[in-house]
Amino acid sequence: MTTYVLDTETTGLIEPHITEAAYSIVEINDGKVTVLQEPRAKRFNPLKEISLGSMAISHICDEDVADEPPHTDFRLPNSVEYLIGHNIDFDMAVLKNAGVTHIPSLICTNAMANFLLPTLESHKLVSLLYYFHRDIARAQAKNAHAAIADIYFTELVLGSLTDLANNQGQVITDADSLYEFSQMARIPTHLSFGKHKGEAIADLAASSEGTGYIRWLLKQDSVDPYLAQACQQALESL
Repeated sequence: MTTYVLDTETTGLIEPHITEAAYSIVEINDGKVTVLQEPRAKRFNPLKEISLGSMAISHICDEDVADEPPHTDFRLPNSVEYLIGHNIDFDMAVLKNAGVTHIPSLICTNAMANFLLPTLESHKLVSLLYYFHRDIARAQAKNAHAAIADIYFTELVLGSLTDLANNQGQVITDADSLYEFSQMARIPTHLSFGKHKGEAIADLAASSEGTGYIRWLLKQDSVDPYLAQACQQALESL
């Protein structure tokens, strides 16, 4: 079984289709990330217009991919057991839109960062690259949002987050334990947005104002299910 690091560039946020996909193959042994296959990238014709916002991020335009294979030609081998990425749920949704039916276990480095560094100003991939690897970020972050560059950045951030987790008392030795930690980390301990950004959800629930905010948050249709779970648990523990 194989562990992929994956990143996609897409047409936008609404029913996103692939314009470029990149991946590498990694192995986690004794808590260390080893790259078994260097990043590879392939562009695809998304069969729909690319939004201006996506063009501004990826610099991939419609004419750049007009002669590429359709996005539905993307294949994810059945041997892939774990899929790692920054906000990997979005990438998996993109793959599903391309017709991918094999769904590996998903490991989200964004969730790991939120859990391990809850008060950090930003958990975006390049922000974490600057936090952990400033010299590399200075030299290479200008290539951010090129899929193959983001794979390299994710590999670096993943290694740093794994080291940090182990230093904080977690036990991550292989892909299985990394997945278990990632799943636990998906349930946030702190809010990552809004007027209470950086505050512990448990502390927020202990005040009348905070309780009111949490109850309001739970009524929102767009609330992340993992955040909703954390908020509900905080209210039930009062």
